[in-house]
Amino acid sequence: MQVLSLSSLQMKPAEQENEGVSSVPVSLFQSGQFLSITEDSPGGLILLKDFYADFAGSGAAVGGTFDIQCQFVYVAGVVRFNVPETYEERQTAFKNRINYIKKLEQIALEPSSPHRSRLMKLQLAEWVGIEEAKKIPTELIAKLAGLHPVQKRWRSQ
Repeated sequence: MQVLSLSSLQMKPAEQENEGVSSVPVSLFQSGQFLSITEDSPGGLILLKDFYADFAGSGAAVGGTFDIQCQFVYVAGVVRFNVPETYEERQTAFKNRINYIKKLEQIALEPSSPHRSRLMKLQLAEWVGIEEAKKIPTELIAKLAGLHPVQKRWRSQ
C-alpha cells in the first residue's frame, strides 16, 4: 500500500490572517484519483463544495467520484493518504466516508441552529482534537452544520 503525506504536496496559505489555514491542490481531488486517509492520521479534511462542506477523517475515502466538484480543501491537523489497492480496502474506505457523512447529516437535522453549531464544534473536536478544531474558520463550521456564517469565536474555557 502506497502512503502519501500531505507534507510532500505543495501547500499554500489560503488566508494570511488565519494561522494554520492551508489548502492542498484541489486538482488532486478533482482528478478522480481514489485515495483514503490513513487510519492513523490524527487530522481530517473539510471539502468545500458548491453549497455545502463535507468532512473526511481517519480511514475515509477521498477523491474518486466523491470529490470531483470540490472547490477548496481545508486541512485540519496532520493528514496522510494511501492508495487502497484491494477491493476490501476500497470498501472499508467507502464505509468510513459514509459514516462521516451520516454523522454530519445527523447534526444537520438538529432543528435548533445554536445547538447544531455547538454539536458540530464538539464533533470536530472529537475528530481532530480541540486545538485543531479551534483553528477551523467559522464559515467552514457553518457550512458543515448547514448554517449561515455568524462571526462568533470559540470561548476560552
